[in-house]
Amino acid sequence: MIFLLGLIILCLVMFFLILYLVLKYEKSNCEKFCEYVLVLGARILDEDTPCKVLENRLISAIIYLHKFENSKVIVSGGTGIDEPISEGYVMKKYLINHGIDKHRIFVEDLSTNTFENLKNTKQILKDVDEILIITSKYHLFRSKILARRVGFRNIYLIGSEVNASNRQKNIIREIFAVIKSIFFDW
Repeated sequence: MIFLLGLIILCLVMFFLILYLVLKYEKSNCEKFCEYVLVLGARILDEDTPCKVLENRLISAIIYLHKFENSKVIVSGGTGIDEPISEGYVMKKYLINHGIDKHRIFVEDLSTNTFENLKNTKQILKDVDEILIITSKYHLFRSKILARRVGFRNIYLIGSEVNASNRQKNIIREIFAVIKSIFFDW
């Protein structure tokens, strides 16, 4: 009985610690120049349309890339089960359609989750230690953990806006995703 109670307390402490860190990292907003920017993928609706979450990430990237015109961007996302083409390709098209030069855009289109996004991007940028990651606000903490795990040392973050009605659900889901990543994403 004492063991079970201790386990429950440990799980609650872990849950609230991760919740605190997810909420703390939501405030991240890099204002410095980084040579390489990584935009993490999310679901696409069709060959031309990112979902709202992905569109918000791309809008944040466009703002940054217009401000820092020497930055290059890696768009990272493979083809999901119900997706006609890769998220990376749709992201590239979206950026080009919003004024980003195609020569500044690199596509990583093999990944199926956040860990693979970062691992595959690190393989593209073998000797690069500094990266700016753009993703949804609730996703920043886990993205930074995984970026460090794959070998990036100087990690900067920009969090894109999230639909307020989905925020709580996304944060709860992210807490469990962080726990999964701690134990299984190596």
